[in-house]
Amino acid sequence: MKEMKILVIVNIFCVSAMMAFLSVVGPITRELNLQEWHAGVTVAIAGVLWVFFSRYWGKKSDKTGRKPILFLGVLGVAIGYFALAVFVDYALISPPVIFISLAVLVITRGIIGVFYAAITPVSNALIADEIDEKHRTPYIAKLGASNGMGMVLGPALGGMLAIYGLAVPLYAFALLPLIAALLIFFFIPTVKIHKTKEPPSPKILDPRLRVPMLAAFLTMYAVVTSQVCLGFFVIDILKFDMTKSAQVTGYILSSVGVMFIIAQILVSRFKNVTPVHWLQYGALIAMFGFVFVSLSTTQLFLTIGFCISTFGMGFIFPAFQTLAVNLVDREERGAASGTVSAAQGLGMIVGPLASTFLYEISPITPFAFAALAFGGLLFISFKELRRDKIEGCIG
Repeated sequence: MKEMKILVIVNIFCVSAMMAFLSVVGPITRELNLQEWHAGVTVAIAGVLWVFFSRYWGKKSDKTGRKPILFLGVLGVAIGYFALAVFVDYALISPPVIFISLAVLVITRGIIGVFYAAITPVSNALIADEIDEKHRTPYIAKLGASNGMGMVLGPALGGMLAIYGLAVPLYAFALLPLIAALLIFFFIPTVKIHKTKEPPSPKILDPRLRVPMLAAFLTMYAVVTSQVCLGFFVIDILKFDMTKSAQVTGYILSSVGVMFIIAQILVSRFKNVTPVHWLQYGALIAMFGFVFVSLSTTQLFLTIGFCISTFGMGFIFPAFQTLAVNLVDREERGAASGTVSAAQGLGMIVGPLASTFLYEISPITPFAFAALAFGGLLFISFKELRRDKIEGCIG
C-alpha cells in the first residue's frame, strides 16, 4: 500500500500536536490566572467532540471519498492549533479576563477536537479499502504504532520547546498538521465514488460492532484510568514525596509508552494472526497486568504491572479497529470505524470520572476493576466472535 507511509507520518504529526498541548497546559493555566478545573475542561472538550464527530466524519468519507475528508480534518486541526497559539501568545503578554481566556481556549481546543475526530476513522477506512481482510491488522497496527510514537514524542518535544516560551511549542506543533495536510493533498490519490443511492450506515448500537465498541471503550477507559490514578497510587501506596512521585510517575508513563509501541510493531510483524486472536491475547495479558498492578507495593513491581497491561492493550487497539471494518460491508467502513472511534472517545470521558470515584473506595479498586473488565471482554469475545457468527455478520 503506497499511501501507508503518508498515513503513518500524518498520524505521528497530528497525535504529537494533540499531546504536546498537555506539556504546557499547566503553566498556561497558571499564567492566565485560571483554575485547575479550567484546564480539565480545556483538555476534556476534545474528547467530548471526538465522540460526537467521529461517526459523522466516517459517514461523510463513505459518501464523498476518504481523501477530501482526511484532508479537511487535518487542515482543520492545523487552523485550530494556529488560532490557539496566536491567542496564547497574546494572552501571556496581556492576560484578558478569566472568562475570555477560558472561552477562547475551549473554543480553539473544540475546533481541534472536531476535526481531529476525522483522522483515525478515515485512515482506518482507507486502509480497509486498499488491503484485503486477512492482511489489514498489521497495517492498522503500524498506524497504531505511529499514534504511540506521537503520544511519546509530543509531550517530550513540547516540554523541551517550552523553555523558549509557552507559545513556542504551540506554533511549532501547529506546523505539523499543516505539513500533514499538504502531504495528503499531493500524495494521497483521489478515488472517485460511484454511487446511485445513499450508502447504508451501521446503527450506533449495531450488533455487529458490539465487541469492537466494547473493546475500544474499555481499552481507552483503562489507559485514562492509568494516567489519572497512577500519581495518586505512587503517593498513597509507595509513600513517596511529591517530587519523587512526579519523577516515578513520569518514568512509568514513559515506559508504558514504549511498551505500547513495541506491542503494535509486534502485531504488524505477525501477519497470519487474526484480529480476533489479537483481541483475546491482549485482553488476557491486560487482565493479568492490572492484577499485578493491584498487588504492587514497590516501584519495580508497579512498573512491571503497567508494562504488562499496556503490552496487552497494544494488541487490542489494532484488533478492534480492524474488526470494525471487517464486520461490515465496504460502503459502511467509514461509519463503522467512526462508531468504534466514538466508543473510544467515550472511554476517555468516563475514565477520569469513574476511576477517581473508584479510587476513593481504595487505591487498588480502579485497577482491580480494569482487570475484571478485561476478563469480561475476553469471555464476551469467545462468545460473540466465533467464526460462524463473524461469517454471518459479513455474509
